[in-house]
Amino acid sequence: MVLARKVFTSAAVAMFGTVLAFGSGAPVFAQDLSDNETCLECHADTERAPPSNPDRPQVHNPAGGFFVEDHEMWSCTDCHTYIVDLDHEEYAPGQEVDCTNCHEEAPTK
Repeated sequence: MVLARKVFTSAAVAMFGTVLAFGSGAPVFAQDLSDNETCLECHADTERAPPSNPDRPQVHNPAGGFFVEDHEMWSCTDCHTYIVDLDHEEYAPGQEVDCTNCHEEAPTK
C-alpha cells in the first residue's frame, strides 16, 4: 500500500511539473484578437488600401479610423473573420472581408 502511494505521488508530481513546464496546451501569452489594440500593435502604421473591387466603399480611412462611422463599434476580427491567430502573414494576404456576414448585400458606392 505504501509503495502504491509513493508511485501515485511521484506520478502526480511529475504530471504537475510537466504542466508547469509546458503549459496545458494554451499559449502562455494568449492575446485577445477581439481587442483592436492587439491588431494595432502590428497594423497601426499599415497603409489601408481601398478594396480590390472598385464598386465597394472604402471603410478604413488611410489616416486612421473609419470613413463609415457605424463600423467603429466593431472589432477588427468582426469583419476580418479569416484572422484566427496572431501568426497570419501566410494565409491572410489577399483575403477579402465578406460584408454579407452582417449586410444582406455587399455595400456598393
